[in-house]
Amino acid sequence: MPLPSSGAISISQIQTEFGRGNNLNAYRGTTYYTSSAGPFTFSSGAISMSNFYGTQVNAPTFSFTISTNQTDANLRTLAVNAGWNQSSAVVATIGSGVYISASSTGSAALTISGSFPGGVTLINNGFIAGRGGNGGNGGGTNATTSFPGSAGSAGGGALSVSVAVTINNTSGTIGGGGGGGGGGAARYVGFPSKGNITNSSGGGGGGGGRSSAAANATGGTAGAGRYGSPFTVAANGGTGTNSAAGGGGAGGRSLNNTVIGGNGGGGGGWGSAGSTGTAGSGGDGSIQGPYGGGSAGYAVSGNTNISWSAFGTRLGSIS
Repeated sequence: MPLPSSGAISISQIQTEFGRGNNLNAYRGTTYYTSSAGPFTFSSGAISMSNFYGTQVNAPTFSFTISTNQTDANLRTLAVNAGWNQSSAVVATIGSGVYISASSTGSAALTISGSFPGGVTLINNGFIAGRGGNGGNGGGTNATTSFPGSAGSAGGGALSVSVAVTINNTSGTIGGGGGGGGGGAARYVGFPSKGNITNSSGGGGGGGGRSSAAANATGGTAGAGRYGSPFTVAANGGTGTNSAAGGGGAGGRSLNNTVIGGNGGGGGGWGSAGSTGTAGSGGDGSIQGPYGGGSAGYAVSGNTNISWSAFGTRLGSIS
């Protein structure tokens, strides 16, 4: 606790706070803090009682709450912007219902890096969420050519840590972005090797993985087909949002349902991979697909730097 900032001050108060005895000369070079800054050291020259006004032996704590959604956030930057003096201990609280989000799969939603001279503690009562991977496209064909689809994309990371930090995640969720679902296979009738596809149905698009509040994960595009009548066109994959992964699109249907394209795979939830698309049924076989789901993003990277006082809900890999 800081010593008085004015008025009477005694050597016993100084001794209680700093523990260096009753001789002021013993305090030369001793580290001290004030309520707003430090560390400082007492002068190597003459020391007076007034030099101890407002001083304390331990670094003061700067506490602040993150009460609005943030994107691609750096905790040190948030603390500085909130008025931190860049030397005190930091206690940062993410408020209930607040999302710390990633805008892309290439960046973490929250990064804890840089210098925290007094130490740093994070209390998470909200959500730290990576961006979901996009869904893959379904395979397709026309009369002479088949068109490749694609696998689902990998989800992005949630929390990246490179400095020592204590984290209390009792009421919070830390989730890597879900992987995108893979595209479904096209199904055909005919001889593709001779450029003669008489009928076909495209594969459905994969669903986007469960994502962050800052950016949705797009569903994959459905593959084209060469339809005999009656027919149903394949569907695009669903969008992955911060509340749910996108579903895979249904494969197309041709020739009175005798040629059915493969369904797209569903996107993965936070911390889960996307599903592989299906091969479909009927006709002479599948072509261009099915495609695999994307991997999930990490929940935590840099776990060796973290002291967990409460784990809470963590979805995804921790390394």
